[in-house]
Amino acid sequence: MKVAINSCTWGGYAHFKKTPLTAEHFFAEAAAAGYAGVEVGGGKDFLGKPADCLALASRHGLEIAAYGTSVTYNPWKPNTIAYRADIDYAAELGVKMLMVCGGFMPVARRNTYDFDYDMFAGNLGALIAYAAKRGIVAAFHPHRGCIVETTEEAAKMVKRLKALKFCVDTAHLEGAGSDALKFIRTFCKRCVYAHVKDFRWDTGAFTELGKGKSKLNVAACVAELRKMGTVEWICVELDKNFDGENPRTPLESAKISRRYLKSKCGLQ
Repeated sequence: MKVAINSCTWGGYAHFKKTPLTAEHFFAEAAAAGYAGVEVGGGKDFLGKPADCLALASRHGLEIAAYGTSVTYNPWKPNTIAYRADIDYAAELGVKMLMVCGGFMPVARRNTYDFDYDMFAGNLGALIAYAAKRGIVAAFHPHRGCIVETTEEAAKMVKRLKALKFCVDTAHLEGAGSDALKFIRTFCKRCVYAHVKDFRWDTGAFTELGKGKSKLNVAACVAELRKMGTVEWICVELDKNFDGENPRTPLESAKISRRYLKSKCGLQ
């Protein structure tokens, strides 16, 4: 199993500091923190042409582990155009794994109904089919705030999409009140990619690996994923809100999580 990191922390930090973020800066610090690969997104606006992105990765000794995109809850033509462009870009990179977030409802409400899952399954299914045509596996990411947050809601999607694959996110599951280890065991043959981070119930915030305050045991989750053998890459991700006068930099944060994976999970 190989370890990657994505640019969420760098993007959030750049927004906090009101400074631009370049792919060069992200790739350089990902390599400096000891990662073997990166999860990327943003297309040519952030990464340049596919050949330029591959050259940048090679220059820093990195692989492209996955490409990230999003899908709307309901069929919406601009989103279809956007995710197809992302898939086409990923195919040019030679990436075989697509991390897919989505299912955020355009009108906030507490309840969801069968027709919500029917509609989302239709839209997500179209994305999965398009990715498959380009030789890419789409791994759907249950995410706080969307209509698929929990193990039970993921099961509703599996009923509608028989070949559905998952990107497990340890802290999003914990933050939604689901047991991440149970999720992995329940959908063991469907888990093909993973985001790993920790969670604090005292603040309701995501945090670096080993810095959590919850029942989440990331090391046990990683051990289970390794035992399953269906996940080639796990990806450190920290989609957090920055505040205070002197928060950790993305590089500092990335090093903390990388040390945890080495010391607690044996991922060198």
